[in-house]
Amino acid sequence: MTGKMTVGDRVERVMVISKKIRRDFSGGKFLLFQFNDRDGILKGVWWEPTKEAETSIGINDVVKVGGEITEYQGGLQLKVAWMEKLEEGDFDPSIFLPTTARDTDELFQSITELISSLGNVHLKGLLEGIFGAEGFRDEFLRAPAAKGWHHAWVGGLAEHVVDMARLADRASEVYPGIDRDILIAGVLLHDIGKMEELSVTNHITYSDRGRLLGHITLGSEMLECAIREIPGFPEELAMKLKHMILSHHGNLEHGSPVVPMTVEAMLLHYLDNLDAQVRGAMAMLEKNGGEGGWT
Repeated sequence: MTGKMTVGDRVERVMVISKKIRRDFSGGKFLLFQFNDRDGILKGVWWEPTKEAETSIGINDVVKVGGEITEYQGGLQLKVAWMEKLEEGDFDPSIFLPTTARDTDELFQSITELISSLGNVHLKGLLEGIFGAEGFRDEFLRAPAAKGWHHAWVGGLAEHVVDMARLADRASEVYPGIDRDILIAGVLLHDIGKMEELSVTNHITYSDRGRLLGHITLGSEMLECAIREIPGFPEELAMKLKHMILSHHGNLEHGSPVVPMTVEAMLLHYLDNLDAQVRGAMAMLEKNGGEGGWT
């Protein structure tokens, strides 16, 4: 956000408060803020704030705020002059949430075509049941793939999955011994727990279940529930698919309870990391490109 601002700019915009800290100094008191909208983060300071700002405005509140951009410790911050708390209905929530630039209908159509392309009838039936469940489509297309580094926007999960599937298709051509069906199924399901892990309101944050359990556990639970609804689903296939979800972070220290122990699980991990790191770097360069193209 600050890349679009310079010292002395007058600012008036609607943002959500993500941090608020009270401080005292010899002449009185001040409040430190971190504001967010779809453009990013803006830090702020309010010297001698109003009583309402101290007591009635807090974290996650949406405010209309005005002030001047100043320099502090080598960075830019907003010197707040006034602030007004907004109630639901007084603002458009979409202004806080970055959203995929891609057509979500096309993203979901790509997923349904991938499912139709599977030769394994058990995997195809499982995925048709999950992705075709009532209400699933809208929730899936709203979900981000992360809170920060990569695909951290509405529709990010669908983007991540579709691009990984394209890479998986190419990988199955390069490595003929790969079981394409289970690899594609693993790609489509590996981050499904993020639909519960991440909460999307006027900002992206972690749900209580997300903080306490994490998306790997949540995804494994969702898979087990779906498999229970299919009589006669092969036990070995269920085990391999669950292993892919549990191991896709690759290392124990990165949150996976087990490491990849099949070629498809190993490939899933590397495809996941490849897409996450490249997209994260590209998003960072686009948002925060510095002088000479460096950030």
